[in-house]
Amino acid sequence: MALIPSAKNTSGQKTSKFWQTLDDGREMTESPQIIEATLSWLKAKNVFLTLLHQGYQSGSTVLVAYDSRQIEIDKPADWPHTETRIRILFKDGGKLWNYFPVEVSGASADSLFIGTPTALYRLQRRSHFRVETPQGSKASFVHKGTPFTAISIQDISAGGMQLRSRSRLPLASDDIIAAIAISIPGGTSLINPKERGDLTIPVHQGRIARVGETENGHCYGVDFKYGQSEEELLLRYVRQRELELLRKGLGK
Repeated sequence: MALIPSAKNTSGQKTSKFWQTLDDGREMTESPQIIEATLSWLKAKNVFLTLLHQGYQSGSTVLVAYDSRQIEIDKPADWPHTETRIRILFKDGGKLWNYFPVEVSGASADSLFIGTPTALYRLQRRSHFRVETPQGSKASFVHKGTPFTAISIQDISAGGMQLRSRSRLPLASDDIIAAIAISIPGGTSLINPKERGDLTIPVHQGRIARVGETENGHCYGVDFKYGQSEEELLLRYVRQRELELLRKGLGK
């Protein structure tokens, strides 16, 4: 559970958290109480923040001070002074990504001054955050001795993936697939910026968790079963892909 305090009403009693669930799975609140409580928590715990705008990602920084008018953040050494609209990104106590969309109002030699946030977004509340994969991402696997290749991947997480196929595949809930190989175009650069090319991630085994249909065909949810080294590689990719999508300003 997140460690950010719950909001309270004027009588001092806890209220609902005022979170709205958006169509893409994010949650959003405009509650001044929650926003103030979050700023207080960030400052008291010296939580590391990342500043993002398209084409830029800062190293870790912290909240120095805040009041009803603005917040002060320790200015990153490489701050480019090119953008005023940014996102302040951090993970809460439940390890979920959160961000404030904000406006930079000024800067000094050591600090950035930012208008007080009016909204807070929290990414999906699930055990593993799913990210959309680049177009052309494919999976191959073996099912009951039959190999399947070039099956489209819709999204992926450290815990599983969603496959899409125009034609129906002979897969049913609780079926086991093995020798999974995931190919992600251009994914190698997210793991190692000095390298280019497709990223290939092996997964020992998977279980078909869901089977469904959409307007564009058939979808299959897969839960992964793998060793530690496979999980670490997938986690690294998913984390970097999360940040890549946030830098591009998706889901505004």
